[in-house]
Amino acid sequence: MQGVTGGWLLYKTTGGQGKRRLVMIPPDSDGSTGTLLRSVTGAGKGTLYIVPLQHEFDLTPLPPDAIEFRSMPKAQCQTCKVIFPLHILALHVQECMESQSAGEDIEKVPCPICFLNFTPQFVEIHASMCGERRKDNLKMAETTAVSQDNGEEHIKSVDDVLDAICRRVDAGVDTGALRKEFLTELMAGIESHFFEGPEHQRSPRYSLTDFDSGLYKTVGEILAVSLAQGGPAPAFFSPWTYSYLCSGQINPTTLNRDSVADVQLQGLLDQVEMSTEHSIEGLSDEILNCGYTGAISVQNKESIVRAIILHAVLRLQPMLDQLREGLQLYDLLLLIGQYPDICQPLFVPGEDVKVNAEFVMASILPQLSEKGTSRHQIELEMINFIQDFLYEAEAEDQGHVDYQDGLHSITPARFLQWITGQGHIPLLPSEKKDFAVTIKFNHDCSADFGHHNVCYPVVSACAKNIVLPVRHMRPYDQFKKVLIEAFHLGQQFNMV
Repeated sequence: MQGVTGGWLLYKTTGGQGKRRLVMIPPDSDGSTGTLLRSVTGAGKGTLYIVPLQHEFDLTPLPPDAIEFRSMPKAQCQTCKVIFPLHILALHVQECMESQSAGEDIEKVPCPICFLNFTPQFVEIHASMCGERRKDNLKMAETTAVSQDNGEEHIKSVDDVLDAICRRVDAGVDTGALRKEFLTELMAGIESHFFEGPEHQRSPRYSLTDFDSGLYKTVGEILAVSLAQGGPAPAFFSPWTYSYLCSGQINPTTLNRDSVADVQLQGLLDQVEMSTEHSIEGLSDEILNCGYTGAISVQNKESIVRAIILHAVLRLQPMLDQLREGLQLYDLLLLIGQYPDICQPLFVPGEDVKVNAEFVMASILPQLSEKGTSRHQIELEMINFIQDFLYEAEAEDQGHVDYQDGLHSITPARFLQWITGQGHIPLLPSEKKDFAVTIKFNHDCSADFGHHNVCYPVVSACAKNIVLPVRHMRPYDQFKKVLIEAFHLGQQFNMV
């Protein structure tokens, strides 16, 4: 409207049955007011047209880089390499191809960086992008050369593997407890939904539906992300499954009954081993479905059992291959293929790396008052209460004690996750050295909140600290009651 001079009027359309006629809208004495426009358009449902009185609109198409196209989706023309908005590109493509074929004899000039020839109107655009691409390619080549020359010298431990993965990852926007909480819950859900078998010896669940949806590739990518972003390691794979992830091949000589994770096939194995000459005939259909082609008799029990084991394992190959495809993210598949023994603790449980009461207590960093004061004595008492609480929770988790007051839902790992967002021992070397849980003590909660009878600890998961209202947490029975209530009420990222 800035370029319209000489006056203009508003028109609206009327009529129907394929005919539309423009009718002028006479302005009020105050001009075209909002009340007038609202009434003639049916509260904004109609369309108005602006008609200049003494000039015509400039209908020349806007250039591709016009400010009006700034927010529109764009793509590059493959012929002239110019970026256009999508709705203009659809019209431009044919015209561009015709103009190129008609002007093939146009003299081309070389790019001063890569020395490839381009048309004069495009060489400047190309050169500006060519310089940036050349920097990225040189940087990538240097990184690859260093990793190839020095890889075997650097990869000597799990920490080196994790460092190698992290170098391939851009820093995340969130580096606090929310990320750890998300990855912890996500990994637990993946383990329960996509894997089956005994704890710490799981194999992929046989699901053609999940395979057809490509979900096992997504699972592999999430496992790589969890390792790269400080989440828990997927240390729940069975040995044969991890061996396949490393090599892409199944070694039949290493398979045994423990390799079968499917509950139904485990039941079939039990039935075959306990069967008699008469009862084994009733299992013929199930045995034949496992690929066994020999005579079904008690004399061939060993061969039948072997066929069931091979069937249970070999049918999982498509899921494992899709999982390997996802593990290519951050070159994780390449690393575990080159260093299977070093990477094994990340996937196969070895020594117990589960969070226990001892680890939590070793990570605690209390902010104590001056020695010799009454506050210092109370704070030491609080630390002892935490220690007793954690060891009781650990004993209950191991089945040694059965409490009736709600403690059964708390473990040292869940307690740590509540305070820090993560329920696992830190994996990344950068996080290991600085990991600590700060314990603070509030002796004057009445000054903060006025007179009150109930007061809960305040957890700052991103800062990894917890503030204990000591006046409401003595003696130990009261401490345990308040802490359990706070734990159950404070599972969300907010304040109770």
